[in-house]
Amino acid sequence: MTQLKGPKFVQYFQPVLSALKALGSSATPKEVFEWIESSIQVPKSEIEEINKSGQSKFENKVHWARFYLAKAGYIETEKRGIWVLTDMGRKANLTHSDALKIFHNVRLEGNWNKEEQSETSTSDTDSAQASPASNLVDENASPDDDLYINQKDIQDQLFGILQNLDDKGFEELSARLLRHLGFESVNVTGRTGDEGIDGEGYLRLNRFVRTKVMFQCKRYTAPVGPGAIRDFRGAIQGRAERGIFLTTANFTRAAKEAAARENATPIELVEIDDIITLLIEERLGVSETKALKLDLSFFRPYSRS
Repeated sequence: MTQLKGPKFVQYFQPVLSALKALGSSATPKEVFEWIESSIQVPKSEIEEINKSGQSKFENKVHWARFYLAKAGYIETEKRGIWVLTDMGRKANLTHSDALKIFHNVRLEGNWNKEEQSETSTSDTDSAQASPASNLVDENASPDDDLYINQKDIQDQLFGILQNLDDKGFEELSARLLRHLGFESVNVTGRTGDEGIDGEGYLRLNRFVRTKVMFQCKRYTAPVGPGAIRDFRGAIQGRAERGIFLTTANFTRAAKEAAARENATPIELVEIDDIITLLIEERLGVSETKALKLDLSFFRPYSRS
């Protein structure tokens, strides 16, 4: 993509809208990533670049684009993380100048400090593009659109818990999670010498048809490479219709490409961020509470001195 003024993720505003239009007005984040990669000329170096925590910088930029488009009313996010075009989003065809205006307008409408507002309030387009406020967004981190005020703290705690599980514990937790997601007859094998297969089960596709799935659970801290995916596929070849590889780490770009190889047993990749999201969604080890907080200062003017 051509380098333009302003935050890099602003360049993805229209590609995100175009992806959703092409995908039927709604899509998962993964589907949006894949459409943009295949349809827009994004340099390979940008696609493969990751931040210190192993997250894709390209995917973070797309997430930031969705965040601003959602704040501006172009996109809605349904439960389960589905991105959906609004009527305004369906009609939009944004230029880079339009995208920059959306970026600055959303920042002005948000809870930004006065210094940022003065820097971004200029009506001159070139001045707005060069505004220091453009550099105050951390494009390497995910946008802060959490549903709960303590969500990041809970996610960090879950991250630590998952990485400190022993092998058996992670296998059993993965099996329980798969049951919550609709898998049947789940059996944790965990046998030595079974080529890394930790369990198996069936996913019901409809009332009459179900497909056999084998899964592997790996407690890693370093990103998982393509070799592990190829080994796992070889182990389940002819024994299952699909494989699921769960890890307490992330997958490299090459691993994801290996998992999606055509004319081969499909492998679904579930990395630590996915597991954390699913645990929260399924309320496994996480509970949602409602509480009232008393504001004593409200009553102070009415109290006896």
